[in-house]
Amino acid sequence: MSAALSFVLLTKLKNQIKSLAKSPGKLIYAVILIVLLGVTLFSGGKAAEDPERVIRDIRELTAGITAMYTVLFLLVVNNGFNQGGRLFSLPDVNLIFTAPISRQRVLFYGLFQQMGTSLLVGLFILFQYSWLHNLYDISYGVLLIILVGYGITTFLGQVTAMVIYSFTSSGDKIRGRVKAGYYAVIGAFAAYVLLYAAGDASNMLPRLVEAINSLAVRLLPVAGWMGWAVSGLITGKLSGLLIGLGISALYLLLVVLLIIYTKLDYYEDVIKSAELAHSAITAQKEGAVAEVAQKNVRVGRMGIGRGFGADAIYYKHLLENRRSRTLVISTTSLIWAACIILFALFLRNEGIAPVFVFATYMQIFSVALGRLNRELTKPYIYLIPEPPFSKLLQAIREMLPSSLLEAVIIFIPVAFIIKLSPVVTGLCIIARLSFSLLFTGGNILLERIWSGASKALVILMYFVVMVLLAAPGIALAVVLSVTGSIFVSEDVTILASLIICNIPVSLLVIYLCRNMLQYAELNYK
Repeated sequence: MSAALSFVLLTKLKNQIKSLAKSPGKLIYAVILIVLLGVTLFSGGKAAEDPERVIRDIRELTAGITAMYTVLFLLVVNNGFNQGGRLFSLPDVNLIFTAPISRQRVLFYGLFQQMGTSLLVGLFILFQYSWLHNLYDISYGVLLIILVGYGITTFLGQVTAMVIYSFTSSGDKIRGRVKAGYYAVIGAFAAYVLLYAAGDASNMLPRLVEAINSLAVRLLPVAGWMGWAVSGLITGKLSGLLIGLGISALYLLLVVLLIIYTKLDYYEDVIKSAELAHSAITAQKEGAVAEVAQKNVRVGRMGIGRGFGADAIYYKHLLENRRSRTLVISTTSLIWAACIILFALFLRNEGIAPVFVFATYMQIFSVALGRLNRELTKPYIYLIPEPPFSKLLQAIREMLPSSLLEAVIIFIPVAFIIKLSPVVTGLCIIARLSFSLLFTGGNILLERIWSGASKALVILMYFVVMVLLAAPGIALAVVLSVTGSIFVSEDVTILASLIICNIPVSLLVIYLCRNMLQYAELNYK
């Protein structure tokens, strides 16, 4: 890179550090993350002292790593058919693209910048040390290796997405052909894994692990190669490490040469993705939530068609769901459901408790992305001449059937995997629905109190509020378990305790915030 680009990169890094020091919210958030990371390390070490601990097969971990890399790579590459890879920001477009600097150096600047961003995106992996160390006896160095593989996979996915967009943005016909080939390759690998695992129903999990660790899956572009490299390092097989990294490096070299020598006009192609990313960041700073919708929407009919007064909010949400989804539930919800079911497969001998905790943790994010939060950042719901409480209830109404359907899709397969009784399965579904209501109440409370605060502080307070609201149910379950006041099974007692406490707490929070839609407190500039 040239001296000018190096100066820009170092200046951006320096300004980010300065902004961290000047923003109390960001500084507190960073300190708390460091403290939580320390707690994770400590708890992982304490769990390792348990003499009854059973170390699971390390091949399960390597298969899970490859599966995670595959899902990540496919999600990133899929953007190449819509908006391209995000190697550059809008300030880069305005400042660097117009400068008298060669396109090759600008490309390497974008690649170098994206490598750091990719590693930051995967920081959540560092907080998984406790249970991974407890189950597979891995060191923290291995976790850092998994993080590096995650960052490289994200980075190569962004580069691939940019190339795909550059080649397919000229017309729908070529885009359709490339997309058909893309899905054909994915379908072939998925069919191989599923057919291999289904070959012996009594040993489905071991065969699934064996299939993902097989040479056929390791030939999957980027995700399979990086899974091969990380697996080789974890298991001590140097050949796997060298082959995986070597193929990945060769792939990056070929892609860069393709961009340079075919003279792809990536300047024009990345402007759209940079503009979309900048719009999303600006919307978040203003307190808005970006709307995710299909590129080509089949309208069918005009207008909402049903509802009167506050009821129109509910039917509006139903209409928006229909137009933004191809399936009954969103693609994101299906991906999270698949992650939870896969998690249950690996921990099927540990009971429902760890699976339900993981599902609830994922639910915090799914509720935060719900339609209610997007509605509260727009002025329209405040302008409807109806009682505020009625409007609030109608805005929440759409969440209940969606959450119920999502719970059924998750816990019916989980019940077969863990062999739960019908009573426990039903309580899991109701408990998840109660947490949907509880987290919705927490979002309403946070919007009511902290709507104009720093975004870093809002994220911190979001988790604090959710923990405080869930505390009564957790406390009751712990007290009943410790004191032995269990008249039925422990799973039934714990789930019933959560339901009994979550519903009143959430209803109380919603009622106390019943007048929040009377006046809009939007943070528009």
